[in-house]
Amino acid sequence: MIRMTISFWRAFACALLAAVACAAPASAGFSTASYVPCCSTEDIGSFRAELTYSYTGGTSATISITLTNDVDPSLGGYITAIALRPNETASGLSFVSSSSPAFLNIAAPVSAAPYGTFTAGAGLGGSFLGGGSPLAGIATGSSRTFTFSMTGSASALAALDAETALSQNSYGMVVRFRGGQGGWSDKVVGCALPAPGALALLGAIGILPTRRRRG
Repeated sequence: MIRMTISFWRAFACALLAAVACAAPASAGFSTASYVPCCSTEDIGSFRAELTYSYTGGTSATISITLTNDVDPSLGGYITAIALRPNETASGLSFVSSSSPAFLNIAAPVSAAPYGTFTAGAGLGGSFLGGGSPLAGIATGSSRTFTFSMTGSASALAALDAETALSQNSYGMVVRFRGGQGGWSDKVVGCALPAPGALALLGAIGILPTRRRRG
């Protein structure tokens, strides 16, 4: 029997989490959802993102994300950028503001290899990969809030909610970490936290995302 590798299971977990997020029912108005890491380049960075989707009519909606650095303090590391892709039914997404003035708009398209290009983002110095010293970023245990404006037809925006506002066909969120102990950096994909039944399934097969630690 061919033994499946750890990398295979990580990729499978990422795909499965993205798939179960797509199954959530959508509704207009005001809704919230939690996003957590589902795969990353280095398997170190960890965060929790509380996303709020607000739509009250017309051709624009608002996405607000409170992003918390959940890395073990002994590992250090700062969140220095975030990039998003909107749901495929939307026509656009743009950065509006952050609770930290150090985070600036990143000109589109936002390159976040190996996860492709994203529609909008915010980062230190207006950069996803660099942006100067990471010390101005989000330290472990700290949070910052980011606001984005989404555009689209009234029918498309009314059909979305916090779990479906980001891309359903590819990675919808990626968070950049830099300045970790020993110089580590990471790019971490976020997926909407699945319903309890899906969480139980992931836990049963041993691939539920957990806080990363380097041994």
